[in-house]
Amino acid sequence: MERFGKNRGVADLESPADSRKSLYSSFAWTDYKAQLQKRVRAEDLSKYFHLTESEKIGISETIRLNVGTTPYYLSLSDPEDPNCPIRKMIVPRKEESFFSPEETLDPLHEEDLSPVKGLTHMYPDRVLLFSNHECSVYCRHCMRGRKVSDSSERMETADLELCFDYIRNHPEISDVVISGGDPLNLSDSKIDWILENLEKIPHVKICRLGTRNPVTLPMRITTGLCKIIESHNTDRLSIFCNTQFNHEKECTSEAKEAILKLLKAGVSVGNQCVILKGINDDGETMLRLHRKLLELRIRAYYMYDPELIPGSRGFRTPLAKGIQIIEYMRGKVAGMGIPQFVNDLPGGGGKVSLGPNWYLGFHRPSRNHVFRSAVRGTYHLSPEPVDSEYEKFYPEISEETWSKLLQNSYSAFKGLGPLGESGK
Repeated sequence: MERFGKNRGVADLESPADSRKSLYSSFAWTDYKAQLQKRVRAEDLSKYFHLTESEKIGISETIRLNVGTTPYYLSLSDPEDPNCPIRKMIVPRKEESFFSPEETLDPLHEEDLSPVKGLTHMYPDRVLLFSNHECSVYCRHCMRGRKVSDSSERMETADLELCFDYIRNHPEISDVVISGGDPLNLSDSKIDWILENLEKIPHVKICRLGTRNPVTLPMRITTGLCKIIESHNTDRLSIFCNTQFNHEKECTSEAKEAILKLLKAGVSVGNQCVILKGINDDGETMLRLHRKLLELRIRAYYMYDPELIPGSRGFRTPLAKGIQIIEYMRGKVAGMGIPQFVNDLPGGGGKVSLGPNWYLGFHRPSRNHVFRSAVRGTYHLSPEPVDSEYEKFYPEISEETWSKLLQNSYSAFKGLGPLGESGK
């Protein structure tokens, strides 16, 4: 044994698979507090993965947030395959070790839009409340790495009370997004207190919980927590939940059980995924994810273009990828399973939606709009109302393009047959 060093024990010689078995059997699996206590840290990753050189560099030299994962989320990853999508969201890589010229700690300028600690007021009618600085899993693509896992960002009760005072004094605010860190990492009593304060503010009508715990720690969604949420989900305050599933491997039976509990508490659940290089940056992967989400009764909400955060080059994708993904998905899954592709504009400009150009333009002489079908790739005509005063608003299609498309286009008077057949 001496050749392994004086402090090396039998456990150090276990394979990743054996180490995982030992970890998983060492506590009550469904106890979310035990899951948090048993979180795997950076120094432990070598026990549970056969690490690549890139991962070793990432672990030792990351300029991002802390490293940590629940045993549950670890169990979804592959210890042998460095291309495992879950593994890529858990284990840092060498790309995290350098600060690229285009990157900045706060690309959305949320701090500049923060009137009091822990509150961002970017849109007139809504605010973002940072409830805490901790998460169950420190996802490597996290866009708030400057705050998450930083103890100086801890929100004390006095800080939260100042946030509530600001909201009370701004009657234009009707919608409060509670984020973090993960708000569901707070105690039940603290969550109850936050929701109670918001419910008492007359002009606050909407509360949105931004949490990844249904993905990374689904056992946190307890019956007791849901009763607390339901008690505040009243005619005075409507509570929603937005979570973040990025890959179909995350859509487990445990996740579905957590979502069903939220739904039974009257909470509508939406999903905000992020396009991540080598994880979900193609149409088929995103399509499979969103089909699974519908099975979990989660509606698609946003698909984000990655932010310009430090050490994120390994995750960022060309803008065209998002447009291609939406184009691929359209017609292959119900509309409630297709997210909006959005870019949260650098500099605090807010979100804008992007998508394929299904609209070709307006033919002024015939007063017809020309569209391309997402399902068939065919061209279709739709007339502008006869009393419209908006003709000058539309981009005009050329006569040359019009003449090419007219004979092979479809309208209310000429329809397509079943898929695989020609029109009539």
